[in-house]
Amino acid sequence: MRYCPNCSLTLTTKFDGGRERSACPDESCGFIHFGNFSIGAAAVVIRDSKALLVQRGWEPGRGSWQIPGGYVEHDEPILEAVEREVMEESGVTAKARDVIAFRHSIGGSIGGPSTNMYVVFRLDYIEGEPKFDNDEVIGAGFYSLDEMSQMASVQGLSRWAIDKAMRADGLGGLHPENGVGSMPARPGWQLFGLTPPDPDLM
Repeated sequence: MRYCPNCSLTLTTKFDGGRERSACPDESCGFIHFGNFSIGAAAVVIRDSKALLVQRGWEPGRGSWQIPGGYVEHDEPILEAVEREVMEESGVTAKARDVIAFRHSIGGSIGGPSTNMYVVFRLDYIEGEPKFDNDEVIGAGFYSLDEMSQMASVQGLSRWAIDKAMRADGLGGLHPENGVGSMPARPGWQLFGLTPPDPDLM
């Protein structure tokens, strides 16, 4: 970023929050650029001990298999985003249950344009057979771990997330909790927390 998005002045630098940052020289404007960030959401959907995978049609990684996922829009609740990505990429309807993992990557270290938080959800299968558009996605289906071991190019992160979801079947991840207990609902927030284990299952 070279210019202030508020007043179009050329950005200079300002010491803020313990480091030099790009900032507008006009003190009355006050714009400070804190960096470029993105949030991704990915879905592990299990049906009959098989996980949903989609095959990438675009570079990078064309032809590789992965769990459905993509970027969260800036004004989109993350739960809606992950369910939307499953539907868009596979035609499957699924409902987000909990968060099972996340990955944090800094400044394009995995080839992306920005620092990224990638949140992996476990979703409950609702309905639909996998289908694909032959453009962004060139294959889709439910596969067992044994079948995945025979497939070329199953992404490591996807395989790791599927394994986590299957091993944690009787355990809970981070569940949506807005408006529960002492934490009231707040517009624009989605809060997630651990749920205490059911003593009957211990």
